Amino acid sequence: MNLKEKIFRNIKDLSYDIGFYIKDLYGNEIKYNENKTFESASCIKVFILIEYFRQVFNNEKSIFDYFEYKKEDNIPGLNSGIIGSFDYGLKLTSKDYVTLMIIYSDNIATNKIIEYLGIDNINKTIKKLGFKDTYLFNELNLMKYFKFGQTTPYEYAKVYDMLLNNKVINEEVSKNCLEILKKQKYNDMLIKYLPAMDLLFKGTKDSNIDYIASKSGSIVWIKDEMKNARNDGGIISTKYGDYILSIFISNLDDIRFNSDNKGVEIGSQISKIIYEEFIDNKGVLKW
Repeated sequence: MNLKEKIFRNIKDLSYDIGFYIKDLYGNEIKYNENKTFESASCIKVFILIEYFRQVFNNEKSIFDYFEYKKEDNIPGLNSGIIGSFDYGLKLTSKDYVTLMIIYSDNIATNKIIEYLGIDNINKTIKKLGFKDTYLFNELNLMKYFKFGQTTPYEYAKVYDMLLNNKVINEEVSKNCLEILKKQKYNDMLIKYLPAMDLLFKGTKDSNIDYIASKSGSIVWIKDEMKNARNDGGIISTKYGDYILSIFISNLDDIRFNSDNKGVEIGSQISKIIYEEFIDNKGVLKW
């Protein structure tokens, strides 16, 4: 059974909206609905991170700027993350906020950073980088808005390709973004079925994996205004080289917010198949 058959065996009978894009360093591509627009959920935070370091590089903002967590920041539905567990009055640096936005997907931190940077500035940079289907609509507030961001599997993979090759703004911005993305805590879709030993000893000679830099996104919704979605994407760096993947799954009938969610399960199976193919073929993917 070839790689295409293995993947489609897992998704052919599903009614969900599914798209993915995978690429190895030789330019081999594996793709399906790669240009379809999906609700980005928290995946849009990668583009917010890029704008943060762009402004820091240009001395428009500083990593040492402090701002305060206030009562009005605690919007219902934004309690995932860490900041909502603390008392009002907490003061953190802008870099603390942007780090929490990525590695714990903290939504309070996300809104603080969006306000700090400006939505128009974020979208302007997204456009300048060449992403025509990626957009941040508004702050994250599911009591008020039924959209957060949008992107495609191709464009979400492309931004990691650019980061890997130091082509996002410049080398300094690219490297700063990657260092935070490597600390990601919520990447179940990518790693759930990868070998435990490779994950446990990641970055050592005893593992096939050097690092994983990624950002997932989830929307839990049961009405018609939005589609319940689970997304993930990033760089898997191995001893045989790197590959980039993004997986978007929406219109789900499972609202569980954990690693057993059907969307996470499907994405994890795709990630496992890709990883095994890549390692078995010593760094080459063939569709």
